[in-house]
Amino acid sequence: MALSFGRMTRPVGLGLAVALGATLSLGVATQASATAGRSATSVAEQRVKVYELVTKDGGFFYTASETEKQNAIAKHGWSTTRTPLYYVSRAPFPGGKPLYRLRWAKKASYIVTASVTEREKLVTSGDFRYEGILGYAPGSADAGGDVKVFRLSNNNKWRLAIESHTEKILANEPGWRLDGPLLYQFGQSG
Repeated sequence: MALSFGRMTRPVGLGLAVALGATLSLGVATQASATAGRSATSVAEQRVKVYELVTKDGGFFYTASETEKQNAIAKHGWSTTRTPLYYVSRAPFPGGKPLYRLRWAKKASYIVTASVTEREKLVTSGDFRYEGILGYAPGSADAGGDVKVFRLSNNNKWRLAIESHTEKILANEPGWRLDGPLLYQFGQSG
């Protein structure tokens, strides 16, 4: 059985993906051609805030959906962090790249990647389940990105952080290591 969210179809699984259901899709799985004719203003109107939450397993969860964030808090008891994150687009745009969210199979711990190769490698390992596109992020400063985002890891936990916060995590929270830059985010909502 599969659930279809816009143009994205994924198998029904257990856990958070089922509990949060259709809220993952923000309409982000739309065709790139649908945005090809849009002006920069309408692309800016598609920007949504990225939220970081801590799961009861101590993992980190990312969403760009206010509804999904509220469901995670109300239904699962997860809490938002004070990690500074900014905005991604709901829809594809020139110079933008999809951010893929995956759930680790053993605990409620999530990883975000911009790499199709990494996504496929993780899913093929059987250790991760692909949950869909979190949003579309600028692939470079030239694509409108003004906040560089990095990914860090620590014993089956993965985090996203802007550059200044990355430095604080590495200096003050033992065990975290820098995986490298991910993409960019928009510093403003529109």
